[in-house]
Amino acid sequence: MHSNNDNNLNHQEAASKTNLQDQPKLKRIKTRTTIVEHREDEDLVYEKIKNSRFKQQRLPAWRPVPTILSIIIVFSVFGIVFLVLGIVLLVYSNKVKSVELDYTDCDPLGVPCDRQINIVEKIEGPVFVYYQLIGFFQNSRRYVKSKNIEQLQGNEISDTEDCSPAITNKDMGKGGSTALDGTSTLKDEDVAIPCGLMAKTFFNDAYTFKINEKELPVDETDITFEKDRDLFKKNSSLDKQWMDLTDEHFLVWMRPSGLPNPKKLWGRIEQDLESGTTIDVKIENNYDVGIYKGKKKIILSNATKFGGKNKFLSISYIVVGALSLISAIVFPIGYKFQQEKEKNA
Repeated sequence: MHSNNDNNLNHQEAASKTNLQDQPKLKRIKTRTTIVEHREDEDLVYEKIKNSRFKQQRLPAWRPVPTILSIIIVFSVFGIVFLVLGIVLLVYSNKVKSVELDYTDCDPLGVPCDRQINIVEKIEGPVFVYYQLIGFFQNSRRYVKSKNIEQLQGNEISDTEDCSPAITNKDMGKGGSTALDGTSTLKDEDVAIPCGLMAKTFFNDAYTFKINEKELPVDETDITFEKDRDLFKKNSSLDKQWMDLTDEHFLVWMRPSGLPNPKKLWGRIEQDLESGTTIDVKIENNYDVGIYKGKKKIILSNATKFGGKNKFLSISYIVVGALSLISAIVFPIGYKFQQEKEKNA
């Protein structure tokens, strides 16, 4: 009897232990099941995406089979379009008249220089006044990055690393100069406003034009992009800055040229310049090009609906158009020879 009772007790204890051990296992199994089901759902979505018509490239497609006729049509159309565009651009480009004046030999710096510009062909207004620096590269990465956008927006800055290596007034060569307020003196150790290599190399020559001793008016406003005028703001610290951040000539300079020998707009003459006219130019010769052994020029030029003179673009269009038309003729000839060769084979 005792043995049977003992056996029953042993079975009950074993069963209770089994139940206790099974409980966490059931939980783990449920957890695993949930994870497995979740993963199965993800796999189904993934498989659906992977087997989509787009992924498997089963979308409807048009696969043109070129024929000799379609080749002739395509090359002919492209040839005619490019030829017409090239001729139109060339005609407009020839309407652009310009005259240049190299005044690199003006010397010494800081002394006004007198030169003359002779108008050989009539230049219809408005006539744009440009300056150009030969041998100057404004597209260097380090040069373009050397400025502080927050400062140009009229804010005070604490981090001047963006302006390196031209940070202080001393670095800019402006230490001891008179500030914009007209009374204060710029301190060597103060942060220059504006700072950076782009501002340091700002082009500061100026021009006055006369015809028969009568001043020729030049409009120096609206020569910048509206985006630049919105970006550059006045700084309230007039006693600490050497340049007006909203000066339009400064704004033009601070938009870097992507090509060497930058050519930048300086002003606009709102009248025609007749042929045979002699323009007397007084130049404030302040900008030193001897540092990089370059040259500086004044350019007077008008423009058309397609911009300034650009014969390269028009000639390129004409060449491409001519090659396309030649191809439209050569391909059928070659095709005919190939057919004759196959017949005789």
